[in-house]
Amino acid sequence: MDPDDSLAALLTAYAHEAAARVGVPTECSIIVRRHHLLADVASSGERAAHCDHVEVLAGEGPCVLAIQQLRGELVPDVLADDRWPAWRDAAIGSGFRSAAALPGQVDADTTVALNMYSDELDPWDADALVGMDRLVQEMAEAIRTNATGPDPAQL
Repeated sequence: MDPDDSLAALLTAYAHEAAARVGVPTECSIIVRRHHLLADVASSGERAAHCDHVEVLAGEGPCVLAIQQLRGELVPDVLADDRWPAWRDAAIGSGFRSAAALPGQVDADTTVALNMYSDELDPWDADALVGMDRLVQEMAEAIRTNATGPDPAQL
């Protein structure tokens, strides 16, 4: 198996695990930044994948901000948040009401972020977000120890 394929498979498994584990109906997706290049790599659903694709193309959104600042970004009401117009339009068009992005640093050149999308307004409590943050850190460690971290533009 190509290393790029194995990383994509690993991250797809994490996206599905996160969606199953969060406790409320949620689609999850994963963006990787390596050497300042963004790539939407994995998703538990087509709607989340679409939103991430728009976010990567625009170069802005909650996940990009989470990666840049290395801190979580919560969007409790997508309709009320106008910071990232292209991403917002994609999220609203996909039927999402809330989003969250949680980053994990893999190494000096690579950062990963888990995006969570829900049709419900502000559905995640503190325990759910803390649990997802732990999962992101586990994912970053898995990438660090099991993958060479290929250029996401190649994924």
